[in-house]
Amino acid sequence: YGSCGDDIGHKLAEKLGVGYYDAALLNKLVQRTGADPHAMRVIDEGVAKTRDLWLYSLMTGQDLSRDTYKRHLVNVIMSLGRLGGVIAGRGAHIVLAKSNAVRVRVAGSVDVCAQRVATKEGLSLEAAKQKVLQINHERGAYVWETYHSRLNDPTGFDLTVNSDRIHDEDVVVEMLFKARDLVGKQE
Repeated sequence: YGSCGDDIGHKLAEKLGVGYYDAALLNKLVQRTGADPHAMRVIDEGVAKTRDLWLYSLMTGQDLSRDTYKRHLVNVIMSLGRLGGVIAGRGAHIVLAKSNAVRVRVAGSVDVCAQRVATKEGLSLEAAKQKVLQINHERGAYVWETYHSRLNDPTGFDLTVNSDRIHDEDVVVEMLFKARDLVGKQE
């Protein structure tokens, strides 16, 4: 969080002339399942307990198990992957591992990301640092709970960009634009 990944993703999608999917991905998932948006958000955020999902399923007749959620999420990601687009988060790098998608992780040190967050969101440096640490932890937990994979596993990505060192977003976008032609074509 705070590494400028969203900004880079939006710019790359614009350059490629494709959609950018992050929170929109969750909305598509909700549409696909016909589930209550609040309930799906709870599952997506990883705060739902199994008994809560069971009770919700019992009351509504909808299957909101983690497996059902994951199946719908994977289907949405695969569909978007075939259509083309920039997909941020939700473990898309795992789902699209065997596709010709370029799987990129944009990361930065906690201190530099916290400085960006503090400036952008008007927080104290300490509050921004805590926010960065908390969101990064939640993202890692989400990927582990959903896919049993570590978010920091470098083999899950084709490229990792350290935004502490390469901080010009336009340079990163150009680099990623060129990289899309390399994935899957090396012998």
